[in-house]
Amino acid sequence: MSDARVAGGNAAFERHITETKFWNVLMDDVFGPRKGGAIIFVDAENARKGVAKTSGAVALARLIARAFRYDIQKDDMTLSGAHYLKRYQEQPGHEQPSVLVLDEFVGAGSGDARRAMSSQNVDFGRAWQLLRSKRVVTLATLPDWNEADPRLQKYADYRVWCREKPIGFFQPYKVTVPFNSSGSGAKTRTKGLSYGEDTDRIAFPNMDAEGDPYYRHLSERKDDLIHSETWDADALEGDAEGDGEEPATPEEIERREQIKVAIRLYKPWDTDMTRSYEEVADALAEKSDTWVGNRVREWKNGKHRELVADPREE
Repeated sequence: MSDARVAGGNAAFERHITETKFWNVLMDDVFGPRKGGAIIFVDAENARKGVAKTSGAVALARLIARAFRYDIQKDDMTLSGAHYLKRYQEQPGHEQPSVLVLDEFVGAGSGDARRAMSSQNVDFGRAWQLLRSKRVVTLATLPDWNEADPRLQKYADYRVWCREKPIGFFQPYKVTVPFNSSGSGAKTRTKGLSYGEDTDRIAFPNMDAEGDPYYRHLSERKDDLIHSETWDADALEGDAEGDGEEPATPEEIERREQIKVAIRLYKPWDTDMTRSYEEVADALAEKSDTWVGNRVREWKNGKHRELVADPREE
């Protein structure tokens, strides 16, 4: 990827994306004092179709994953909000930054402003609040970010605006929330990211032309959705997985995270560990030593191994 400012139709200069303000600010979010994740909305100029939003999101995801040394999987790229929330829960944790792509955020049935009170929109809001410490970078594509639920816009960190012409360029913006922004009519704002006066224009490759397997995976899922009866990626994903399970609630996601942290802190497989239930409970802040002890005993009896595997068996 490169950064190109255009003057009279010609690139005045080009610079690799890793030398742009957008990249540096994003990496500081993850590796700097904040040590968190980020939500990036990827939309298009004039809400145009065919300006390579998915290509840009996949290219960014792969570059970010490489910077994180994260082994990105096809499961990390989806059109289903339910699958995304489940996958978010399964991400490595604070010690390993990771990346997810949620393609067609509004079009495939999730995040629509017209469904602001839907249970899944509420789940997204809760998950993005509760799990930001997981250090997950999410790239969510949609035609126009104004179509997203305004509450979810507030949790976004960046807006990547794909230009109509020339195709293959985007401009990055920082999402800001005014000091007194509250209530249903409150609006977020965006601020261009650049070390100069003009917002950077960053080039990205054509992942379709390059035959990228992750781009192809999303294209196939999109084609399945177009030919489905419901136009709902959650229903399509459920049919594909065939498990019939409901997606985890934010409360269940938080509980599993607490169990995972408690077990990892106590290390029941380590006979030399001297940490007590009370110390682990103090670290969690919200749980008692009895709760910690119960979860550790459950792990010893074979439960919660999907959350924390026994390193002695690896």
